[in-house]
Amino acid sequence: MSLFTILQKDTYVDSLASLFTMSVLMDCEGVESAYAGMATASGKQTLEELGLADDQARGAGEGDFVIAVRAASREAFEAAMAKTKKAPPPTEAQKPAFRTVEEAVRAEPRANICSIAVPGEYACEVTKQALELGLHCIVFSSNVPLAQEREMKELARQKGLLCMGPDCGVANINGAAFVLSSINNRGPFGICGASGCGIQHVAAFLHEAGSGVSQTIGTGGNDLKEEVGGITMLMGIDALENGPDTEYIVLISRKPDPGVLQTLTDRIRRCKKPVVACFMGADRAAVEASGALWAGDLDGCARQALSLIGRQIDFDSDEALTAMAREAVEGMSPQQKYVRGVYCGGTYCDEVMQTMQPVIGGIHSNCPLSPELRLADSRVSVGNTVIDSGEEEFTRGRPHPTLEPSMRLPLIAREGLDPETAVILLDFILTPPEHIDPAGVTLPALTRAMEQARARGGKLAVVCSVLGTDADLQNVDLQRQKLRDAGVYVCRSNRQAGQLAARIIQLKQERDSK
Repeated sequence: MSLFTILQKDTYVDSLASLFTMSVLMDCEGVESAYAGMATASGKQTLEELGLADDQARGAGEGDFVIAVRAASREAFEAAMAKTKKAPPPTEAQKPAFRTVEEAVRAEPRANICSIAVPGEYACEVTKQALELGLHCIVFSSNVPLAQEREMKELARQKGLLCMGPDCGVANINGAAFVLSSINNRGPFGICGASGCGIQHVAAFLHEAGSGVSQTIGTGGNDLKEEVGGITMLMGIDALENGPDTEYIVLISRKPDPGVLQTLTDRIRRCKKPVVACFMGADRAAVEASGALWAGDLDGCARQALSLIGRQIDFDSDEALTAMAREAVEGMSPQQKYVRGVYCGGTYCDEVMQTMQPVIGGIHSNCPLSPELRLADSRVSVGNTVIDSGEEEFTRGRPHPTLEPSMRLPLIAREGLDPETAVILLDFILTPPEHIDPAGVTLPALTRAMEQARARGGKLAVVCSVLGTDADLQNVDLQRQKLRDAGVYVCRSNRQAGQLAARIIQLKQERDSK
C-alpha cells in the first residue's frame, strides 16, 4: 500500500462535502483508508492518528483542503479520485458559491436560514456572523466547547433567532428537510428535541399513521446541560407555541440536567398548547406536574402524540416477540451467550441498553449507563455489549455511520467471529444524504457472520430496527423487506429490537441451565 496526497491551497470545503468525498473513496476497490478535510489542527491530528500524514499534509495551512489516501497502487488511487468527481456532493450543485456568509446574504437577501458545517473550531465565529446578519442557524459542526455554544445561543436569543446546534443533524422547517432529516408529511405536531434520532423516530411514526409535522427543531445534544441552559429548547417551545401550523408540541431529549429540567417544566406549565414530553430517565412526577403528557421512551412518545388526534400505532405483541425469540434460540451452541450491538444513533444506543439491562443485567459500552460498565477498549467486547459507532473515537476523520454504513462493517465482522456472540443488534437510520441502500451494504457482512456461526455448529440471530419513511429515497419498507428476506429479525422499533434481543438471551440462559 502507498500513500497519496492532494493539497488544494486556500480552498474551503465544508464538512458535508468532505464526508461525501471520504465515503466515495472508502468504498473504492484498492483503497485501505482515506481522509478528506481542512488542514486544521484537529484535521492534522486525525491524519496522524490514521497514519495518513506526510510532509505535504503536515506543512498545509488551516485554509488548505487535503485529501490523503492509502491505496494499493497509483492506478487504484486515480480510479478512486475519478469516482469522487462523477457524483458531486450536494453543496457542489449549489451555484453560485460564496466565500463568506455576508456575500451570500447580499446575493440572496430573502434567505433567513444558514446551514453551517465548518470544522468545530470555526463554528462559533461563523455562527455569530450569520446571527448578526439576521439568519437563523442550523449548526451541523461538532466538537464545539460548551462555553462557545452558550455564547452563540445567548446572541441568538438577543436577536430573536434560533440557533439549532452545534451538533444538530435534524431540522425540518416549513417542510424542508435539512442536513440528515428524513422526509415527512406536514401535520399538526411541532417537535423540538436534543436527539436527532429521537426526533426522527417520533416524526416517522406520525408520518406512518397518516399525520405529520409542522416543524422539527433540533437543539443539538448539549442544549439541556447546565452549561448551556436549554436556551434553544426554550426558544423552540416559544416558536412552536406561536406558530399557526402547530397544534401540539412534542419535546424529546435524554435526561436534562436538574436545573434545566426545572426551567423546562416551569415553561411547559405556562404553555397554551398540549405538550408531550419525553425526557428519558427524568422523574415522571416532575414532568406530569407541569401538565405535560409524560412518555418514558420514544415509542411511548409517539403513542402519546397520536392519542391527541385519536390514532394509534400497532407494535409487535409480547407473544409475537417471544415466538421470534424461541425460533432464534433453536440451533444455538452452548458457547453462544451474549448480545453484541453496533449502533449508529446515540439516543437509540442509550434506549436499547435501558430496555435490555433490567432483563439480562449490565450492558458494557463505550457510552455506558453507569461508569463501571465502560469498556477499557471499545473494540474489545465484554459480555453483553452495545457500541455507539457514532462516537468521536470511531468518527474522527471518518464519515458518521449514519451517512456511510460501511464504517461499522469491521465492528460487525469482529462480533461475527466471536463464538460467544448469540445476537448481533443493529439500528438503521435513513436520511436523504445517506447511501441509497444501507441494508444492501451491510447484508454481506451479516450473511458472512451467520455462515461462520453455522460452520462452528451454532446459529447467529441478527436483530434490527429501521428508522425512516416511505418518502425517503431509500424507502423504509423496501429496506425492511430486504433485511427480512436475508433472515434478519426486523422489529417495529428500536425498543422492540432491544426487547427481542434480551428475550433471546434470557431464553438461551434458561435452556442452558437445564
